[in-house]
Amino acid sequence: MAYLNLAAIRPCTEAEGPGKRFAIWCQGCLRRCPGCCNPHMQPMIRRNLVAVKDLFELIKKHIALDAIEGVSFIGGEPLLQAEGFAELALLCQEVDLSVLLFTGYKYENILESDDDNIRKLLSYTDLLVDGEFIENLLDNKRDWIGSTNQRVIFLTDRYKKGIEYLHGYRTTEMRISSKQISINGWPLLPNQ
Repeated sequence: MAYLNLAAIRPCTEAEGPGKRFAIWCQGCLRRCPGCCNPHMQPMIRRNLVAVKDLFELIKKHIALDAIEGVSFIGGEPLLQAEGFAELALLCQEVDLSVLLFTGYKYENILESDDDNIRKLLSYTDLLVDGEFIENLLDNKRDWIGSTNQRVIFLTDRYKKGIEYLHGYRTTEMRISSKQISINGWPLLPNQ
């Protein structure tokens, strides 16, 4: 059983892909895109090491609690932890959850990889959002895409092409509890 080094999770969100999703942010990214809204997730440090089986048990609870339809793997950079994400993606597919993978790498470059874990992860992925975030190319038309250079690649027919335009705006979610305030989605950036 593999482990994942996580920066954060959101058990139920509608800002990180189509429908209600269980979002998982991993720790560590080598891309360092200027304007990244998660710069604290870039350092290659140990944050929260979680066994894939334990994370999957939590996901299964939220299938019933929140009627989630899928999982979203976000970063950091999920391809740097492809072994764990591939294992988790397979488990999610087995219980009919969709898998959305965000990566700063281009699809063509990913296909050239000789890493079996990356290939497995792609084979269990329904939607891939590829390409680095480019701050001066902000996308204001697609729901959960950062910049206009990024592509949505449909690796299965689970979703219809164009689903990323369903609402035509980016979403920000805020959750307030007695212990913390958390924000996910697309926080407003200066000059927006």
